[in-house]
Amino acid sequence: MSHYITTHDASSKAVFSPIPPARPAPTLPLGSIQVLSSTHTFPVNLSTESDITQYRADQAQPSFPGTRIICPDNGTATLITTLNPGAESPMHRTMTLDVVVILEGAVELRLDSGETRVLRAGDSVVQRATKHKWVNVTPDGGVARWVVFVQAAAETVEVGGRRLRSEWES
Repeated sequence: MSHYITTHDASSKAVFSPIPPARPAPTLPLGSIQVLSSTHTFPVNLSTESDITQYRADQAQPSFPGTRIICPDNGTATLITTLNPGAESPMHRTMTLDVVVILEGAVELRLDSGETRVLRAGDSVVQRATKHKWVNVTPDGGVARWVVFVQAAAETVEVGGRRLRSEWES
């Protein structure tokens, strides 16, 4: 997969930024996660290339710093997640706002309430600090792949008098 980042030259013309070759997506027992972009602040300052510099630094690390796991604590991330045939993620919650668009295959989204939805290529879901798990239900042993645009939750999330936190069950 080709991946490009644009920036500006000294005359403010849009140009393609030189970026290092993408490192291979880390292989996980359940699939892989490819980081397309990351920022450590929001809103992002695009007057400099500090976001590109930070993205390059993030590419050299096995995970993001902080408590949110899938994005920097005060920032954003864009990821492509691939779930192997028949794989199931653990039930988990991240303190993030996630916009998910299914690119390939079919995946069942299971919520901790017991509710489920099957999402197919072209479907989307917005998750708001949602405790959930993913199950690949793609027919004929295919992979499920989606892109997720992640933004850290700015405030503590409280629902029904209970403070929510990041969780990963085994």
